[in-house]
Amino acid sequence: MSCEKKPEKQNDISIKIESYLQEMSKNGFFGSVLVAYKGQILLSKGYGKSNIESQFDNSSQTVFDIGSITKQFTAAGILKLEMQGKLSVEDKITSFFENVPEDKQEITIHHLLTHSAGFPGGIGDDYEEISKKDFIDLAFQTPLKYKAGEKFNYSNVGYSLLTIIIEKVSKLSYENYLRENLFLPAKMKQTGYVLPKWTNNDIAIGYYTNNKAWGKPNEKNWSSEGPYLHLKGNGGILSTTEDMYNWHLALLGNDILSKTAKTKYYKQHIKEGDDAMSYYAYGWAIFPTPRNTNLIAHNGGNGIFYADFLRYLTEDITIILLSNKSSRSTEMIPNQIAGIILKPDFEPTISDHDTDDPIEEEVLNLFVDNVLNTLRNGEKESWENFISEKCTQEFIDMVPIEKHLSYFEKFKNRLKNGKIEGIEMQNDEILLQIKTKDDEFTLVIIAVQSKGELLLGGLGIK
Repeated sequence: MSCEKKPEKQNDISIKIESYLQEMSKNGFFGSVLVAYKGQILLSKGYGKSNIESQFDNSSQTVFDIGSITKQFTAAGILKLEMQGKLSVEDKITSFFENVPEDKQEITIHHLLTHSAGFPGGIGDDYEEISKKDFIDLAFQTPLKYKAGEKFNYSNVGYSLLTIIIEKVSKLSYENYLRENLFLPAKMKQTGYVLPKWTNNDIAIGYYTNNKAWGKPNEKNWSSEGPYLHLKGNGGILSTTEDMYNWHLALLGNDILSKTAKTKYYKQHIKEGDDAMSYYAYGWAIFPTPRNTNLIAHNGGNGIFYADFLRYLTEDITIILLSNKSSRSTEMIPNQIAGIILKPDFEPTISDHDTDDPIEEEVLNLFVDNVLNTLRNGEKESWENFISEKCTQEFIDMVPIEKHLSYFEKFKNRLKNGKIEGIEMQNDEILLQIKTKDDEFTLVIIAVQSKGELLLGGLGIK
């Protein structure tokens, strides 16, 4: 992919990003990264290996599993069908499915798109074989977590049901409909499940952090049309960084999705949790920035592959990362790149991808105690000090300080007299089950190791 000569400022930024990524590559980063700023591609390169055994390098043409970024294509497919007059996002699912149980009859397409239908996150393993009938039956037999429209609960089940709706209404397979109406018009010839004409060496092998091979996504238990419904439409699409950039460019125009459709596509429909700082749109998450702009983004991963897609439309910044060796350090790269572009004096953190040492129990307990004590007993001044001294720069930059303080006040009120009923570690997330007299909830604390200490990288309730 060619581009014009970059202006001097962009060239300086490009050099700094490239230097950062080279250091990350030395420390074990595998993947491909594309960065564009003010209409110029600053960088589009691969790092590490797509196949260690055959010594193939990752490149800008390497094909990766993009995980849940798939959801934005499912959402765009639904909006395209609405543009074609074949459905409405306000249609109830009873228009598309027979024998819908009474508790699910008020669910609309909009609820499925915004994870507010009440379905659980999943009802089966990604690679478990299941028929369309059995998937529908299982989904409808599964109790809802709450009444449709009441709250947000991220659900792959809802997006798989949207996949079935796309096929039923379009009378095409899910991938064929997306290919004809989204991918090919956007010049995305390397995106899909099975239809692109990939060679065996195009698709990256996924690796654990110790470089043990996990394999290729399309060599797992797939049907002839791609993954089964536990994954289909909610994840698992394969693509390249350059194809994803072509998708970004296509969305800047109105040919594939109209201006009206994109208004729905990017609208802040629902908060991603009662105390979340972000909102869910249709297949995208929307994050307010300290500059009073919005970051439109989504990530995805299965613990092996990791993908992130950041679009600062007002600032004209696009960052796309696709990786075949996931780690906490990999997940930090896009925000580090954003910091390089947005802040002239920003110094990115160089992390070791291959180790990701586990947090010692004693250190973890002290960190959790400090966070809880700060939330429960703190006031404005102590919270400001905690945020400036004990939080990552990415966390600080999420929202203005006044917004952080208002969220801390909400956490304080919610945690009052609460007791910890359980604690669980999921990668860098600490999940605390909290029980109060009138409430039960999970407090999510994201711990980030930096220069020998733990910093708060995220906070939420679900």
